Amino acid sequence: MIQKYLREHGTLADIPATGFPFITISRQAGAGGHLLSYVILTDFLKEENRKLFEGWHVFDRQLCEVVATDPQLLASMQSLLTERYRSEFREFMDGLFTGRSRQYLEHKKTFEVVRTLATMGKVIIVGRAASCVTQALPMGVHIRLVAAEAARTRWMMEKLHIDKEQARQLIREQDGDRRRMVRAFFNRNIDDPLLYDATWNSETVSPHEISAAVIQMLKARTTPKKT
Repeated sequence: MIQKYLREHGTLADIPATGFPFITISRQAGAGGHLLSYVILTDFLKEENRKLFEGWHVFDRQLCEVVATDPQLLASMQSLLTERYRSEFREFMDGLFTGRSRQYLEHKKTFEVVRTLATMGKVIIVGRAASCVTQALPMGVHIRLVAAEAARTRWMMEKLHIDKEQARQLIREQDGDRRRMVRAFFNRNIDDPLLYDATWNSETVSPHEISAAVIQMLKARTTPKKT
C-alpha cells in the first residue's frame, strides 16, 4: 500500500492526513498482541458504521518487509521482526566504520513508515515503538498488553513448540530488547502507562473484551464534539 502510494504521489512527506483513526499495540512478549490485532479486525466486521470500520489492515511483518526492501538499508528481516536491539559496542563499531549504524538506519526508516501508516489511518500497528512514534498524532488509540511471565511462558511454549526454559529465555530477551530500544530512541520507559490510553492484563481479560473497549474508544474519538 505504501509502495503503491509512493509510486503515484512521491515521498512519504507528501502523504496527507486522512482523518481516520489508527491503533497501536505495544505488548510484552507472549502477551498476545498479534492475536488481539486480528480479533479487533474480526470484530470490526460486525459494526454498522462501515465508513469507520471497513478497510483496516494489520501491520507487523508487512511493515518490516517494506523497510527491508529498501536497497539502501540492507536490513535484516529477522532483527526487525524480533525488534532485536544490538549491543552498544556493536553499534559503536558499526557507526565507527560507516558513519551511521545499520540499526540506526533500520529504525529510522521503520519509524518513518509507522508514522506514514498512522497518518493514512485505518491501521493496527503491532510493536515498532508505534505509540512513541505517533504520540503527536491526535487520532491514535494506544494499547499496552501485559501478563504474568508464567502465563506468557505457557503461551510461548505452545506457539513455538519449545520447552519452558527456552520460552522463558526468549521472553526475557525480547522484552529486554524492546525496552532498550524505546529507551535509546525516545528516552522513555516502555512500561510507562502515560504512553498508552489503556493497559490490559491479557491473562485475565479476553481479546474480545479488549476489542470491545477499543471499538468504543474509536467511536468516541471520531464523534464530533458538541460546542
